[in-house]
Amino acid sequence: GQPLLYAQPYAGLNGMLGPPAPALHHGLRDPLGAEEAGGHELAASPPPLGPPEPSDEDAPSSDDLEQFAKQFKQRRIKLGFTQADVGLALGTLYGNVFSQTTICRFEALQLSFKNMCKLKPLLNKWLEETDSSTGSPTNLDKIAAQGRKRKKRTSIEVGVKGALENHFLKCPKPSAHEITSLADSLQLEKEVVRVWFCNRRQKEKRMTPAGVPHP
Repeated sequence: GQPLLYAQPYAGLNGMLGPPAPALHHGLRDPLGAEEAGGHELAASPPPLGPPEPSDEDAPSSDDLEQFAKQFKQRRIKLGFTQADVGLALGTLYGNVFSQTTICRFEALQLSFKNMCKLKPLLNKWLEETDSSTGSPTNLDKIAAQGRKRKKRTSIEVGVKGALENHFLKCPKPSAHEITSLADSLQLEKEVVRVWFCNRRQKEKRMTPAGVPHP
């Protein structure tokens, strides 16, 4: 019976230590990271310790995410895009390609809260871009087709971005001929250059207060 006497204090001590850190479950389902790591579900990094970062206060609530996911799915279907189209279009427009599975999980609220928060602004931007181009569906078809054809990440290097910025300052709305010439000189596809200028003009509009003439 002697070992039992020693076992008791340890049992009490274990009770005092409390349950393991609750943050561990975040690592168990992190599809954005899991996909890149070859589908392994377990996170490599240890669970974070201490209080959550202050930025968590600015994050949308789960109700906001649920509402947005529902609205996003309705808009996507109405516009005639598949989940795969959206994932590829994000790659063409913003340089981040997402799989059809990830978009599907977002709509079904099956991603971790952290990844839902990461994906929401990108999907929101895509909706804005799509809405602003609704008058010309051919452009949307081109973007979707471009994504299907490339099926790889589109990321513009810093030097190339600088050249595009310089050209934008001189001429924010280049002609088709100028876009072709610029694409050739920078070794980019014409559609990538055209979409970059389109996005850059949208950004300029948002940054310029109403009533202030554009230079």
